[in-house]
Amino acid sequence: MRANKKLNIVLDIGKTNIKLIFFDQNNKVVKSFNSKQRSTKKHGIKVLNSPSVYEWTLQKIKTVEKKYQLNKFVCTAHACSTALIDFNDKELIACTDYEFPYHKYVKGYQKIIPSFNESYTPLLENGLNTGLQLYYLNQKKPELIKKTKYFLNYPQYITWKMTNNYTSEISYLGCHTHLWDFKKNKLSSLVKKLKFQSKFPSNEKAWKTIGVKKIGHSKLQIINGVHDSNASYLYFKNSNIKNFTLVSSGTWYIIFNQKNSLKKLKPELDMLSNIDVYGKAVPTMRFMGGREYDYLLEKFKLTSKLKPISNFNLEDYLIYPSYASGGAFKISKINISKYKNLKKEQIYYLVCLYIAFMLNYCLNKMNSKNTIILDGPITKNLMIMKLLSTLRPKQTVLKNKREIGTSLGATNLFNINRKNKLDTISIKKFQNQSLFSLYQLWESNLYKKELFSHP
Repeated sequence: MRANKKLNIVLDIGKTNIKLIFFDQNNKVVKSFNSKQRSTKKHGIKVLNSPSVYEWTLQKIKTVEKKYQLNKFVCTAHACSTALIDFNDKELIACTDYEFPYHKYVKGYQKIIPSFNESYTPLLENGLNTGLQLYYLNQKKPELIKKTKYFLNYPQYITWKMTNNYTSEISYLGCHTHLWDFKKNKLSSLVKKLKFQSKFPSNEKAWKTIGVKKIGHSKLQIINGVHDSNASYLYFKNSNIKNFTLVSSGTWYIIFNQKNSLKKLKPELDMLSNIDVYGKAVPTMRFMGGREYDYLLEKFKLTSKLKPISNFNLEDYLIYPSYASGGAFKISKINISKYKNLKKEQIYYLVCLYIAFMLNYCLNKMNSKNTIILDGPITKNLMIMKLLSTLRPKQTVLKNKREIGTSLGATNLFNINRKNKLDTISIKKFQNQSLFSLYQLWESNLYKKELFSHP
C-alpha cells in the first residue's frame, strides 16, 4: 500500500560521498541512501562514474516510489565536472574528474584566460578550472570537441538524463571556471576565444522545472539544479540570519562572506568569487580541509573517537600545511617520526588544532566579523569547533544541528520563497589565552617556512 504523503528528492553528489535523500513536505528526512563516487580512465583523462550514479539514483527512486508518491527532484553536485554530449544526444564524456593533471597545457592556457577582475577566478591546480579542462581537451582531443554538441555541468547532466532537456545554471558556471564574466553577466572572453559559445545551453534559474519524468504512478518534476556549496549557502541566506560567514565543510572547506569586498580577494591565496543562485557575487576562500583531516588521521592511525589531550609542549609539534591539493599552500608530507613519543590523544589534538588554525587563517583573510555558521561534517567535531570559537572572541559561532545544509539548501529550489527556520547551537569558547599566542606563532612560521603555493 502506498503512503499518501508526497516526497521530494535531493541527489547530493560530493567529490567522495553521494547522498540520495527523500524529504516530506515539512522537510523531514523520510529515507536516505548513500554511495561513493569513483573514477576511471576514458579518452586519456580521468572521468567519474556519473552514468552509474544516475542508474543507482533511478533504481533507488523506483524502489521508494512503490510505497510513496513522488513530487520533485533536484541534483546538487561539486564543482568542475563536465559532461560532453554529441550531436546524436549520446555521452562522449560523463563527467570529467578534476583530479587529473590538466596542467600539461597550462602555459598556453595562461595566455588566454580572463583577467581576475573579469572572472574572479585564480589559476588553480589540476582541473579545478573547468576552462582548463576544456582547453586541454581542445588541444589534445580536438576531434572530441568537434563532436560535442553541448557541455553540461554535473547537476545539469543529471537533469538531462532525467528529461532529455539541455540547460546551464549560473552558480555552477560561475564557480572558479574562467567561463563567466562577473561584470557583464555573461559567458567570458575565454569562451569566445575558444569559439565555444554555442556549446553551452541557455542558463535557466536553479529552481526552474526543466521537465517531468514518469516513474511508476508518480510524475516527478525535475528541477534544474545547483552547485553544492552554493546550495548550502542558499539554505542560510533564506533564513532570519542576514549577516553571516558560512563555513561549508566536506571534502572541501569553503568559506563564504558576502560582506567581504571583491577588491580584497587575493587570487594567490585561492580566494575567488562564487555566484549565488540569484546571480550575486559571493567572496569565497577554500581549502581541502576534509581530505586533509582524513589524510592526517590515516597517517597517524587515529580515530575521531579519541579524546584530545593538550597538556604538553604544543609549540614543538604544531602541524603546518598542507596535505591535499587546493588552497593557498604547497603540498607536503607529514614527518611521522617527529611525533613518535606522543600519545595518540595528543596527536589527535594537534590535528584538530591544525584544522582550526587553517580555518582561522581563512576567516581572517575573508575579513569575517559577523556571525560564523558551521555546516557539514565539521559539526560532528566539538574540539575543532570550540578551538575555532575561542580564536574568534568577538564573534558568535553557530553549528547547524541538521548538518546536511547542502541537501537542505537544495530543497529551497522546490520553493524558492520559503524561509528556513534554522536549528543551530552556539559553540562555547575555551578560557585559554595561550591559544592566541600559539596561533600567532603558527601564522608567523607560515611565512618563515615559505609554505605558500604562489610567491
